[in-house]
Amino acid sequence: MKKYKYNLGILLMTLLLFPIIIFLSARSFKKLRDFCYSYVRDGSIENVEFNSIDIYYEDIKNKNLPKSKILNSDLKELEIIDEKGKISCLVLTKKESKKWVIGLHGWTENKYLALRLTEHYFNNGYNVFLFDSFAHGKTYGDITDIGISTLVIIDKIIDYMKENYEIDSIGMIGNSMGASTSILYTQRGKYKNLINWVVADCGFEHMIRQYRHYISANLLKKKWWLISLFMGHKFNKVTKTKQTKYDLLKGMKNCSTPTLFIHSIGDTFIPYEMSENMYKYKLRYNPNSNSLLWIPKDSLKTEHVRTIADFNDEYIIKTLNFAKTNE
Repeated sequence: MKKYKYNLGILLMTLLLFPIIIFLSARSFKKLRDFCYSYVRDGSIENVEFNSIDIYYEDIKNKNLPKSKILNSDLKELEIIDEKGKISCLVLTKKESKKWVIGLHGWTENKYLALRLTEHYFNNGYNVFLFDSFAHGKTYGDITDIGISTLVIIDKIIDYMKENYEIDSIGMIGNSMGASTSILYTQRGKYKNLINWVVADCGFEHMIRQYRHYISANLLKKKWWLISLFMGHKFNKVTKTKQTKYDLLKGMKNCSTPTLFIHSIGDTFIPYEMSENMYKYKLRYNPNSNSLLWIPKDSLKTEHVRTIADFNDEYIIKTLNFAKTNE
């Protein structure tokens, strides 16, 4: 989003107020860092086991979603071990089906909460593969980098799928962090050409601009350029990844995967304009990619990751049809 980019006027103001901005930015970085890296990975929340199907049942109850048809007997937990550690996974299979959906949960969530995005696929004949992303749930990693280190995890998962199952098609669906990670995978992943379609629900377009938006609009409510100087480079050091290069708009040049972008107008965590921008860039570089944008007209009061709850029937129809069209 242009409003979170430096321009000549902001650069001049930054030079004039440099000592104050350095002080405010150092303090705000610590606040945002603590916010980003403090979340539940194990144990229980309000007496509900976090790493269990019960957290999913509780989640859909709180969101007033239809009662789940998934049973414990449908679930198979497994671990994939690579050179960095354990990847915790969850698989749901349908006999005779060779169609697969990989579900990517959002920041602070886990593989069980990704069932919210994938149950309707399973109920309609798809196999589903879920996993705890890097530094979430029971998967290795201490500090999340909001998707970059998850790319090699997806590589390992697809290796496992190819070795153990028959595959006709692979789709991906993710919300928030999971949405942006899925798009990033179709731009950089080892098996990006094997991904038939992506549903990206309320993802961000650029990591640093998302940091700037959140700290300005939600956390501290000050002009972003007053409180975020060198923030990207500081996060580079903390995560040991290039957060400053996490630019999905630029990556659209190398991405022809059909993508359904979903976002609600009322999202205050990630602005809906970010999905609009990604869709526009998608069309600019790949006009024949069969990509779509869905922003529900009546979603002014629909918050982050709640489109599936507030527009459930339409959500299921649109995401299923998109998958079937692009298998």
